[in-house]
Amino acid sequence: MQYLLLVLILAGLAYAVWRLTRTVGTRPQTRMIGPDDDPDFLRRIGNPDTDPR
Repeated sequence: MQYLLLVLILAGLAYAVWRLTRTVGTRPQTRMIGPDDDPDFLRRIGNPDTDPR
């Protein structure tokens, strides 16, 4: 009975470590800033007087 409990605990730890290593490896890369995230771009659109055209 003790061996079965030990095996279950070790299997649970192995599963937890496996899941943690998978989530660290698949982290999203840094987000690319698009025009809608750029405050200067939004300021230029909102104020046509400063438009260089």
